[in-house]
Formats: sequence, structure tokens, C-alpha cells
Amino acid sequence: MVRASVRRPTLTIADALSFVNLFTKAPASVPEFRALVKRQIVALLEKLHHSDDDESFVFRDDRATEDDLRNWLSARMREIGSSHYEVIREQEVAVENRPDLRVHSRNPEFGLISVEIKLADADHWNGNTLVNKIETQLANQYMHENGSHTGFYLLANAAKPLKKEIDSKTGKVKRRAFAKKVAGKNVNFAGLLTLCDARAAAVTAGLGGNKLIDVIAVDLSER
Repeated sequence: MVRASVRRPTLTIADALSFVNLFTKAPASVPEFRALVKRQIVALLEKLHHSDDDESFVFRDDRATEDDLRNWLSARMREIGSSHYEVIREQEVAVENRPDLRVHSRNPEFGLISVEIKLADADHWNGNTLVNKIETQLANQYMHENGSHTGFYLLANAAKPLKKEIDSKTGKVKRRAFAKKVAGKNVNFAGLLTLCDARAAAVTAGLGGNKLIDVIAVDLSER
């Protein structure tokens, strides 16, 4: 009885098929292609955050860069999605002003998705810039490329937790808390995401057609 009580719930065949289809079924439209790519990115970021191998340690330790996250994500996307799309990294394109990742559908009718990655906790990004890049970079640059219909703005908090951490032995600050200033007001990571979501919605409303900018976020600072 005890053993049975701790078993994980068993999926029905219908539930199992539905789950598999969400991640493997070939998209039949631009919205389905967009949804597939987003689901896979979100699932991979969840894996990075909660991996038993603690793959996110290098980010929490403040030793990783946006290039590291871009390279990790592109490699994982190629592993699970190569039958549906091709992933091209910025450094593989000999042209400036390209997104960190471009995701090209294997079906040319479904176009491409731009993925721009920002380590939001990095000191070289201020809050206003992080919010404004949604329009100045994704909308005004990448969304004008032929076939481009979607921009995913991936914001990651790597090394700065919700509250500052104090070293119990030295009494010194071990890790500073996440804090950015937007329009003169201090915001934490959740507050920054709220502002970015609002900007993405406003920018999308002005794009027209089936174009969309969406924010994807992951907080790697704590496990």
C-alpha cells in the first residue's frame, strides 16, 4: 500500500499520444510551427534549470555568457527538432545584425523564427535597454527579413537571486540580488518580465499580419 501511494500517476494512452504529438508532430501551419518551437525552447530551458547534472551551475556561478547559452540552446534544439527545422547561430552567418538564433522551418511555407538571447543580470545591460531591444532590435531589424514572422525574446537571469546572499563566514555579499532600473524605477526579474511582456504586446499590435513577438524567460539563479 505504501509503495502504491508514492507511484507516479500513469498516463492513459490518449494522454501519452497527445503529449508526444505536442513535441514531435509536424506542424501544418505557421501558428503550429511557432507553437512547436516555443514548446521545445521552454522545455529545454526547464531541463537546463532542473537537470540532475546541474548544467546551469556555470550560469549561477556567473561564469557563462550569452554565447554559452546560445550555443547550448542551439545544440539541444538541433538534437530534438532537426526533422522540423534548421537552427542557424549568429556566428555562422557572415552578416551583421542577425539574431542569436534563426530557426528555419523545413517547410519553406512556414518561414523562420528569430530568437534573441539576453542574460538580463549582466552588468552591461541596463533595464531600459532590455525593454527597448524588443522594438529596436527584434521588430525593427529581424522581423523585416523575408519569411520572418516570429521573434522570441529570451530573457535569462543567471546569477542574481531574488534576495542577496551573505557569506555566513565572512559576512560579505556572496551574490547580489537582481535589480534593474526602468524609467527611473527599480525592478526585480519578475518586474522586468512584466514590462517586457507589455512592450512585446504593444509592438506586436503594430506589426500587422501574422507577425508576433513573444517573451520567453528562465531564472537559473536558484534551484
